[in-house]
Amino acid sequence: MGDKQRFRLGDYYHKGANYYHATFDHLTHKVNAQGKKIPTILLTDVYLVDKDDKKIALRKSNDFIDKKGRHIVADHLWVKLTKPWFELPQELIKGDEIYFSAEIDQYRITRLDVIKKRDKIWNDAQNKSDQIYKRWSKYTDTHKRKNFQLSLEKMKQKQRKLLEQAKKDQEKLELVDYTLNRIKNIKVARWVKPKRGFKRERYDYDQYKRQGYKYSAWLAYHSMSYTE
Repeated sequence: MGDKQRFRLGDYYHKGANYYHATFDHLTHKVNAQGKKIPTILLTDVYLVDKDDKKIALRKSNDFIDKKGRHIVADHLWVKLTKPWFELPQELIKGDEIYFSAEIDQYRITRLDVIKKRDKIWNDAQNKSDQIYKRWSKYTDTHKRKNFQLSLEKMKQKQRKLLEQAKKDQEKLELVDYTLNRIKNIKVARWVKPKRGFKRERYDYDQYKRQGYKYSAWLAYHSMSYTE
């Protein structure tokens, strides 16, 4: 996951539904923890809009602005294929743009790069704490302190503050990520012209309920074949 991905979605966690505009890439499957294949959709360049698809400009110093000048809240994310997608008039292909209502979900992740950064913060703090003690100890050995106990407490206080700040800095690097869920009211903002020889199909929810993975696998094959 890139540093610019989903960094703003957390701002809307637990704040109800908002409208988002996104570009459809393709439909595929991901395997969940139980080993079941779940049909998922890759969306790119996700930004905030109102219910009429008018762009809502964000103004934060760490915003990522794409090539079209849009303040995106995610460069890409995966969402589940749910019933509202089947209400579209026809199949989506790479480049189609849509907007919809959705809520933010949070989930735990295991990211080695984040874990390493967290470990480095703590190890650096411990090394600095050790240096504080060594400097204090060396000075104490060479200078007979009159207020030994007071200087000891001051030294320990410096160590505590250093490690407390390290914990706070670690907490800023959360091992969580965000995605869109409970998507509904999907509308198409822009259809792209299909490549020659490619025919858009209609999504069939009844067929999906009957055939499950067999049907979603066919949809995924058709969707991914267009991107090749």
